[in-house]
Order: sequence, then C-alpha cells, then structure tokens
Amino acid sequence: MDKFVVDNAHDILEKVKKEVALLMSHFSGHGYDHIERVYEKACMIARQEGSNEFLVALAALLHDCDDYKFVGKEKAPYLYNARKIMNEAGVSTDIQEQVCDIILKMGFSNALQGIVPTTKEGQIVSDSDMLDAMGATAVVRTLEYAIRKNGIVFDKTIFPDTDLTVLKYQEKADARDTAINHFFDKLLKLPRFIITPMAHAEALQRQDMMITFLKHFFQENNCPEWVDYLEQYVLQINLDNQ
Repeated sequence: MDKFVVDNAHDILEKVKKEVALLMSHFSGHGYDHIERVYEKACMIARQEGSNEFLVALAALLHDCDDYKFVGKEKAPYLYNARKIMNEAGVSTDIQEQVCDIILKMGFSNALQGIVPTTKEGQIVSDSDMLDAMGATAVVRTLEYAIRKNGIVFDKTIFPDTDLTVLKYQEKADARDTAINHFFDKLLKLPRFIITPMAHAEALQRQDMMITFLKHFFQENNCPEWVDYLEQYVLQINLDNQ
C-alpha cells in the first residue's frame, strides 16, 4: 500500500476546510482566502514533486490557525486550534505530529533564526505561504491590513529598519509600522528563504512586481529620496539572491 494514501483523506480534508474557514473568518489579513491560495499552491507543488499531498494539504490548511498575532505568543506554540480541528476530523496521531512539526518550523520569525522545515512536505508548505506574501496579492493584503487596523500606509519621513532581529520584527508588527516599510522589513527579503527550486523562481518574479509597484508609488508621491533608497536596496537583495 502506498504510504502516502489515507483511505478517508477526502472526507478529512473537507471537514478540516469547513472548520478552518469558520475560524479564519474572524482574522483580518490572514483570512480563508489566504489559506485557499496557500493550499492550492502547495498541493500543486506536492503533486509535481511527488510528495505526500495529504500531509501538505493538512499543514497548508492549518498553518495560520494558531498565529501568534491572533492567539497570543504564549498560546501559539501549543497549536490548540490545529490539534482540535485535526482531532475532530479524525486525523491519526502520527500525521498530527508531522503536521504540527511543519507548522512550528514555518514563518518569517523562524526563518530569521535559521529555523526552517526539514522535510520536503514542510518546505513546500513554507514556500507556498511565503509566496502568498509576495506579488500583486501581497500588495493588496498589506495595504488592506494597514487600513483595517487604522495603520499608516506611508510616511516619507520614516525609513525602514531593514536589519531586524526577531524581537524587533515582532515589536514593529505590534506597533503597526507603515505598510510601505513592511515591504522592506519583510516582503522583499522573502526569496532568500524560499527552499524549493520551483517556488524560488516564482518568488523572484513576484519580488520584481513589488519593486515595480514601489518605484511607481514613490515617483507618483514625488519622493526621489525613496526612489534612491529603493534602488540601493534592490542592489543589495540581488546580491543576497545570488
């Protein structure tokens, strides 16, 4: 029997989708639309890579259910929501632990510390999640999140702090830093943390799109100093991407 096959996989995934959709409907910026995009991208890569699609699908669906921004930093590591949903859907203990291991090693904060998924399935889900934080959709998500949280979209007097530690990054997120600065703090850096070749190629394309958006944004706002800043920043990330 194929070790990747679970007899009732379809039924389990449908139950998980329903519960995740209900839970994530309360989360602005990381709603179920984000989950669906990550899920679809991850499953596509898993099929092409010949990886365990069921494991990838579960981790993709559940990866944001216990995000520290929503449940708090103390509760996040326990993955209460993810475990509860899997238990109720009838996911085996062994698969639950594999899913939780993937989720606990995902995310930009972990990547800054050198913590990344070690399995192919984990790498696929992590890459798919990061891809959704780049490109045209990421521009919309970033601006939408700032507006909904009554944050600042752009302040030309505040330049980014691009040398972030994990603590500084989380403090800036808590303080609702400007939406435009978020591109420099995180989004433009993401290709360096992409692991799988297929996702990395797409990450560079999405990165180029964000750079183009920022260049036009600064030009339209008559901010030549920011255009210069962006050009120098791009030179550095191109070196990092090599």
